[in-house]
Parts: sequence; C-alpha cells; structure tokens
Amino acid sequence: MAIYLFDVDGTLTEPKEKINSQFSKLFLRWMEGKEVYIVSGGSFVRIIEQLGQDIVSRCSGVFACMGNIFYREVDQINYSGFSEWEIVYENKFRAPRGLTKTLDSIVKKSQFAIKTGKHYEKRIGMMNFSVVGRNATKPQRNQYEQWDRENLEREAAVKELSDKYDSLDFVIGGAVSIDIFASGNDKSQVIERHFEEALESNDIHFVGDRIAFPGNDCTLAISL
Repeated sequence: MAIYLFDVDGTLTEPKEKINSQFSKLFLRWMEGKEVYIVSGGSFVRIIEQLGQDIVSRCSGVFACMGNIFYREVDQINYSGFSEWEIVYENKFRAPRGLTKTLDSIVKKSQFAIKTGKHYEKRIGMMNFSVVGRNATKPQRNQYEQWDRENLEREAAVKELSDKYDSLDFVIGGAVSIDIFASGNDKSQVIERHFEEALESNDIHFVGDRIAFPGNDCTLAISL
C-alpha cells in the first residue's frame, strides 16, 4: 500500500498563497482512494486557508507546525458541514533566554533594505523567523527571496544560530523564513510517532520543496 505525505508552501501552493483552483480540482480527484497526509510548517488554520476544507477533509491526518502537532479527523460533522478534528499530540516550545534578542540583531545587521516588522512568530512546538517580516507584501517577499538566493543570508543565519544554541535546530523554511524548534522536533518526527510500523509494509512517499540541507523538508526526506 502507498502512503503519501505532502508539504504545502512551495509544493501544493505558492508560499503563503491559496492553492490554484484548477490544480485543487485535479488534486482532489487524484486523492480518491489514497491515504494522504499533510506535513507543513504552518499552523492548522493556515493550512485550511491555503488548501481549503475539501482537500483537508479528505486527508487522513494533518501534521502542522513541523509535525509538532498532529490533527486527526473524528467521525462527526460540525454545523458547517465539515468534519471535526482532534489533536492527537502536541509539543511545547520554550525559547531559550536571549533568542529573540539574537534574532533582532540578525534583522538589524541584515543588508536587505526592506524590513516590515513582526519578524518572529511563536507556533505550537516551534518559532518562525523572517528578516523581511510577516507584514511583507507578496512583491516584497519575492524581492527578499531573490536577494537571499544571491546572498545566502538565511544559510549564514542558520549557521550562526546553530553555533550559538545547541539545544535548538534551525532550518530554512518557505520562501523567506527560518524555522526554529527543539533539537529533533523536525518533520522527521512524524515517522517515529506515526509511520514507523507502516514503513515495514507500505511505500511512503514524501513531496516537499526544501529537501536539500538546511531545508525544513530534509530530515523527513532522508528518514524514508
């Protein structure tokens, strides 16, 4: 039997954007009769906003926030006509002392001119960090993505942060951000927590855009 795991940003959708309507219809048809899971760095609410209720409701489960929280459908329908979901597990994240100050210093010394504010966001079991900031418009995000591709700022920041905080892992996520979490609490945890036994008798396929190190899909890809 085949099991399919999908990232969201840069895979099923453009980063932070909603899924293309035509592709959504094709993907829904493809999902029929298949066991499909979402494994994303984003929150459950954002995953629904990007993919839509129809796709999410057809999934067997959703691993949000780098797999730090797992949602499973329960056998009942809510007032809106969509399935209810329960939390199977969730990890906690406590930022070490001085982390936000270090992140602020990275923003301050960055040579990228546009900084829009809201540079880090706490999520379940993790933190998301961005030099350009979460208030950036799509053109501003595209501009930073291109600039970072040429200057490798996020790679340098990952190394700097990893050298300073050995209890945390730092990986490049999405188009403009860095994901931060306790060591080992990356996307690969979904295998140990949910699919370890399934590996013995099933083919598990993962599709993501940040497979190369230090991307946030790397550890899951190499664990299969």
